[in-house]
Amino acid sequence: ATRPELVLETGHVTPQEGLMVVHEAHARGVKHIVVTHAMGSRWTIPQMQEGAKDDAYMEFVYHGTLGPRGQTIAEFADAMKQVGYDHCIMATDLGDVHTPPPPPYPLEPQGFLEFMQAMHKAGVSVADINRMSKTNPALALGLPPI
Repeated sequence: ATRPELVLETGHVTPQEGLMVVHEAHARGVKHIVVTHAMGSRWTIPQMQEGAKDDAYMEFVYHGTLGPRGQTIAEFADAMKQVGYDHCIMATDLGDVHTPPPPPYPLEPQGFLEFMQAMHKAGVSVADINRMSKTNPALALGLPPI
């Protein structure tokens, strides 16, 4: 049986610090790196592309599009396309005590479905959504692709 492996997430650091962490981790042989909600942490597209070159996954969370100060689904779709779907992960960041329902904060399963539907409506294919929501998260954990 395949065992999951550890994942290094950048956490809530600046993009400049995050790039240093990603580069150094990659150089030291860390295989599984995720940039925590890259756009919410204000990573630019070139910074995300640079992190992807060091095999890091950029995390995009639905919560980042909800509320008055968030990014738009269109911005997410554009960034994902420019970074490359092979280097992106979709998640929600919903369901904790800080983001309870009612709207605009749906419960986790409903929120994830809404996120996938919104990304598809923004032009992201079902295959790419599956890659970012199933395959890449499994690979990030060192598990076989789904």
